[in-house]
Amino acid sequence: MDPEPSKHELAYREIRVRIIDGRYGPGHRLVLSSLARELDVSPVPVREAIRRLEAEGLVQFERNVGARVATLQDDEWEQLVEMLALLDGFAFAAAAPRVSAADLAEAREFNGRLRAAASAPQVDHGEVMLLHRRFHWALYRCCGNRYVIESLDGIWDRIDASRVLVTLYPALRLKTAVDEHDALLDRLERGEDDASVLEVCAREHNLNAIRTIRKNVGAEQ
Repeated sequence: MDPEPSKHELAYREIRVRIIDGRYGPGHRLVLSSLARELDVSPVPVREAIRRLEAEGLVQFERNVGARVATLQDDEWEQLVEMLALLDGFAFAAAAPRVSAADLAEAREFNGRLRAAASAPQVDHGEVMLLHRRFHWALYRCCGNRYVIESLDGIWDRIDASRVLVTLYPALRLKTAVDEHDALLDRLERGEDDASVLEVCAREHNLNAIRTIRKNVGAEQ
């Protein structure tokens, strides 16, 4: 039987979830005393949890202010997506010989739900980004390298916490992304491409998010 998680671990998990799902948005001030009362713990485990979240890049400390949920500038979220593209490309190619028919079916199911969301009268941005993440996870989890998987999970967490893509991706990128997802799955099913081709295709798919958003946002300014 697994031991009960510590107060520090419980505080860490709860604060982290609230950051990732947007309840604590970028710039939100994390007040130790308030969080301690709300979570019914002393300030010590909350302080430890926040330091841990800082190490993950989800929290920033500011002089004379204290802890805040991290805020990303334009070049910073683009750099995160660039890193995502590099790792996801590698993972996609590495997963190719390991991915099963069930894995592909799961990824197609997620992409089908994304396609339906793209044509819905009202788009649930949070649901779109969750499905998008699950689509990629269904594939990169098969890469056989737990350190790559952990790194990708961490990058996705920081992207979600930044709330940049959740506000832009559904409107600007979703309709073309689902077609690219299908093309990637078709490549895996055919099994005709070598690893270098698969890696480039997956990497370019991720980089297209930056290109599309930069082009559309720039045109509006």
